[in-house]
Amino acid sequence: MRAITYFQKTVYFPEKPEKARFFARLQGGQWEPGTFRNIERLVDGTTTFIDIGGWIGVTPYWTAQIADNVITVEPDPVCFDILTQMQRENAGEVKLINAALSEDECLVLHSVGGGFGSSETSALIADDTGMAVTAQTVTIADLQKMARTERLCFKIDIEGYEYKALDQFRAIDRKRTAGVLIAVHPQILAASLSGPRFTRALRTIAATVRLIRSFRGFRLENPSAIWAAIRKSVAGREFRGFDLLFVAK
Repeated sequence: MRAITYFQKTVYFPEKPEKARFFARLQGGQWEPGTFRNIERLVDGTTTFIDIGGWIGVTPYWTAQIADNVITVEPDPVCFDILTQMQRENAGEVKLINAALSEDECLVLHSVGGGFGSSETSALIADDTGMAVTAQTVTIADLQKMARTERLCFKIDIEGYEYKALDQFRAIDRKRTAGVLIAVHPQILAASLSGPRFTRALRTIAATVRLIRSFRGFRLENPSAIWAAIRKSVAGREFRGFDLLFVAK
């Protein structure tokens, strides 16, 4: 295992030479500093942190050092194996669930970026390897029942499937939940749609508005992230992803 210290906490990862550049950015505090600031603000020793899209453990094992407990949902088989390897070496209580967030009985996920194990496994798009896996599923209601504490905080990063999970977001308990950090991927939704570019853009914008509205009952803490993404999207002539933070009113 390799010890990496980032944002004042140390997490032990399996040796992964292919991720050396990423680990260097992480250790240098250059990878999503806002995410960790928000987690520190919303999570304390009375909180169950529910991390949907745990990837290779960067956020769940870091947060386990300040939360009462962590529940991590990850459907990618390679990432889930990494999460399992990390469990014994790291501090805190982390429950691992090998599933995808969906109300369907199962969900087909595709590799993106040359195979599983990346941060981009998606139910909406695929790469040219043709690799796919059928994942079991879990719902927000299931996860809330598993939580050991009354206070909850969610982090959701599901590579475009957030556009298909609006009913799940409406089911988040507004009374128990301190906040929701969600990664929004309009570029993935746009790539999954058919038709002329202009039509796909309009459909993506409308879907993004519906997504934001599915969090009614929370306060959007960082609307400026939307405007920043719009400016970058216009300048680059393609949609850019962005992170939103919803907090209890």
